[in-house]
Amino acid sequence: MKTDVLILAGGSSQRMGGINKQFAEIDGLPVIVKSALAFEKSPVISDIIIAARECDIDRIHELCNAHGISKLKTIVPGGASRTDSARSAYSAAENADIIMVHDGARPFVTAELIERIAAAAEEYGAAIPALPLKDTVKFIDGSGFSAGTPERDTLRAVQTPQAFRADIYGEMVLSGKEATDDAGLAELLGIKVKLVDGDRSNIKITTPDDLPANTLPVLRIGHGYDVHILTEGRRLILGGVEIPYELGLLGHSDADVLVHAVMDAMLGALALGDIGKHFPDTDEKYKDADSIKLLEHVAGLIREKDYTVSNLDCTINAEKPKLAPYITLMRENIARAVGVPADRVSVKATTEEGLGLAGKGIGAVCVCVIMNNS
Repeated sequence: MKTDVLILAGGSSQRMGGINKQFAEIDGLPVIVKSALAFEKSPVISDIIIAARECDIDRIHELCNAHGISKLKTIVPGGASRTDSARSAYSAAENADIIMVHDGARPFVTAELIERIAAAAEEYGAAIPALPLKDTVKFIDGSGFSAGTPERDTLRAVQTPQAFRADIYGEMVLSGKEATDDAGLAELLGIKVKLVDGDRSNIKITTPDDLPANTLPVLRIGHGYDVHILTEGRRLILGGVEIPYELGLLGHSDADVLVHAVMDAMLGALALGDIGKHFPDTDEKYKDADSIKLLEHVAGLIREKDYTVSNLDCTINAEKPKLAPYITLMRENIARAVGVPADRVSVKATTEEGLGLAGKGIGAVCVCVIMNNS
């Protein structure tokens, strides 16, 4: 029987306090790699297909290659929901008899559990690991009061990997229905699912408390500041947005003062120098350069050091023009270049009430927090 596993790693780690849980290290391995290695080593698995956020795909490829995950067939972009990610991953599976689905954030899955679930799926068509509950469970009403106690012996806590005969799984993901796990999707279609003994060590990394204490990331903070004079005959570009105005900023590159502050903050967090060191104004290669492209290069340097941007907080100092209509697009441009969600990038605009720059130029400051991926 050919068994392919779909590893779903497309979540945004919203409950992890800014930590990308796929790259947190456990036993010296990133979570996504530790999860994938369990299937790499299992003799019942043929191909591994990972669904991940687009901004994580290249890094996961690099990590899988570095750790010898030879069964990795492809990494596909995840979707807006778990079912969307599963559907995307399933589309890359070929000639499988059994489809197994696993949460990328369950790095403690064992070979024994993988084999047990695969065998049960072959016999019953659909199988999932489940555990008896240790705690009493309560129903609650709309006001937060107890509304009843279900019989604990009839309840189970469900884990992954979950496995299904390929024809059954195809019917499930192509049904257009949504569920919080694959077994729930099967139930919506009237498909019976066999429960198999789970493994209490097979926990899912959901909050920072789920990580061993020594896996919490190291945070580094950087500060960036830049200022350019306003002059005629130049475009005004801030945060990668061209803003209609009679004056522009003078500089060797496009003089995007906001992006320059962001780059200096990111470089400063890892003591990598400043933008003058990396993009000197004596080099014609950077004449009128697009600062967003330069920011993409700096983001690559940060990733090479095994760090990820946690957040950026920026302030633009400008008397004129009014910048409020362009702030959202600036945030999106910077976030895209850095490879993080836009909600990690703050951009604010203020004036100096006729003091300081007083209309002669525009300045920007940025504070950057980055975290290591271990």
